[in-house]
Amino acid sequence: MWLERALKRERKCKLKTRIEIITAALLLLFGMIITERRFTVHAVEQEERIKSAPGDVCAYDEPNAWPGSFHVPTQVYYKSGDFFLADAYNQQVLHAADCASPPEGWGPVGVGLFRPHAIASDGEIYMVVDTDNNRVVTYAKTEIGFQVVECFENVGVRPHYVVYDASTRQFYVWSSMTGTMYLYKRNGNGLQVTLRRTAYIRDLDGCYTRSFTIDGANLYFPSMGKGSIYVVNKRSFRTKAVYGVSAEIGGMVQLRHEQNYYYLVTSSDAAYDQTKATIVRSRTLDGFGNGSYEDIRARFPELDGVPYYIEHLEDGHYYTPVIEGQSSPYICRFDIVNDEIVNVTNFKYRE
Repeated sequence: MWLERALKRERKCKLKTRIEIITAALLLLFGMIITERRFTVHAVEQEERIKSAPGDVCAYDEPNAWPGSFHVPTQVYYKSGDFFLADAYNQQVLHAADCASPPEGWGPVGVGLFRPHAIASDGEIYMVVDTDNNRVVTYAKTEIGFQVVECFENVGVRPHYVVYDASTRQFYVWSSMTGTMYLYKRNGNGLQVTLRRTAYIRDLDGCYTRSFTIDGANLYFPSMGKGSIYVVNKRSFRTKAVYGVSAEIGGMVQLRHEQNYYYLVTSSDAAYDQTKATIVRSRTLDGFGNGSYEDIRARFPELDGVPYYIEHLEDGHYYTPVIEGQSSPYICRFDIVNDEIVNVTNFKYRE
């Protein structure tokens, strides 16, 4: 991915203090802007950015400001009849009634963001991780459009992923560079949320970790910076187990436990070769380290780019955005039936 080259130094994980981590992250961000080669940096990234603020509204019929193509889409989400797309390098989150719509058929949920990577919702509050602004923004649907409700600043360094956990009625927000989880909970029936807890995982502090998965009483963290998968107790946030992974699948993005397999999405190998991006699976977590995993990329016909977050959505399907390849970025939809990958559909808008 676009971060891997600049993050080689993070694999040693020798940053020991919060000040060092923040300094490194700022240098990293500067380096990304200056040395970006594979993705076009839009003018909006070179100008002074305007942050969204409470009260801002994107009308439902407002057009997509970047209708030509998605630009590094990182997540597809679905809630209450709407599809959502984190269109990260177009600095926006989009919505559409049909995920097969071309980019011009999507409209903005939120702008005034900087590389947002994920969104989650309890059905009324829509929480977005505004990744490179180091903040969280919440939205609500009004009569005229999506309105900003609250903005939470200084949410770690590069908050990368968010999940709404119905069992605890909390939003879990992960800071990818500081090993910190932020837990937000709704205030009664209102639209405001409160930060109820921050949980620190020392082993992941300073080690780039792009996502987490809630699986019963466990949290799974596939840490690219550590080259390992961490299993953490959901309540205490204490590490229960650590599983190393093979260098060939070291560029980990996400781990999911579906039916009888663990699925691991990678954007590169440990040497940052993006041509090695793939999806692999194993019946056990230690299979990713001992080489007994199965590479299932061939089960996704015409998957010609880098997949990112996989989501199992309310409509029963699985979705992943594909960031780059022979065509423009697109969305891939599929099903898992009795451990088989079936009904793969690639919504390619332009070749």
